[in-house]
Amino acid sequence: MEMFESEINTAQSIELIGARISRRRAQVSANRRMRRSAVQVLQDNPTKEMDAVMLGDALVGYGNNMSLNNMAIMENVMTMAIMEANYLVPGGKNTQAWYMEFIKCLQELGCFVADDGYSRYTESSVQVDMDLVISDIVKGIIDGVKASIPAATVLGSVVNTTIDGLKQDKQTLDLFGAQAKSADGARLSVIPCEQLSNGVLIASSSSIKQTGTSNNGGVLFVNWRCSAREIFRGKSFVTFNPARYEDFRQDIEEYLGEHRREVLSKRFSRRKLA
Repeated sequence: MEMFESEINTAQSIELIGARISRRRAQVSANRRMRRSAVQVLQDNPTKEMDAVMLGDALVGYGNNMSLNNMAIMENVMTMAIMEANYLVPGGKNTQAWYMEFIKCLQELGCFVADDGYSRYTESSVQVDMDLVISDIVKGIIDGVKASIPAATVLGSVVNTTIDGLKQDKQTLDLFGAQAKSADGARLSVIPCEQLSNGVLIASSSSIKQTGTSNNGGVLFVNWRCSAREIFRGKSFVTFNPARYEDFRQDIEEYLGEHRREVLSKRFSRRKLA
């Protein structure tokens, strides 16, 4: 995995992330910081039963090989990047700028990010099934890396079962529909994660922004069809060595403990119900 190591070393990550945390703390008054109870801490921890999570308008799902500790590590890394992108590009109006800030923060955290491009679908009359758009984006990510990392092919099944699990949980599905909508359209990120045999974590991060109108209502990106003016997609492949996380675990978890409730929405089961 040496070829997939971040160009930013651990010392640089500690400095860069420390600077981000210091800036945010200076800009948020103490009386607005979100304190978590012991019950909330338990609810915030991933489990094998509740192994998918909504982070605002992002869906995170884990593969079968992920340990609980590495689920929490990857989730915290993604949460930090989402929070930073939300802060620097508020309102969800500029998806490309949001996506680039998200990727920049992942890199500063020590992730290796490949295939961090973006493109657009343009549809004027053909109905687009958003399930297929998501699958196409994930397939594009996997096709780009499967020759060098065959294990990345498992990410396709993780995203499929994450969407399936969301469909089976009506309360979470309704909440997700509300989170993803905005006056300017809708935005969604899908982040399937898995752990390789050598302990390295892999994920694909797909950010989608739809601008257009729904023909039949329904829940966005799940059972909803649209005649879209434009669908933006940002896609990347991410690897992260969890050993690096230990060097800034205390700082990042203390910070996320204060603000995580601003992002965390709800956990749900990724696995299909029998």
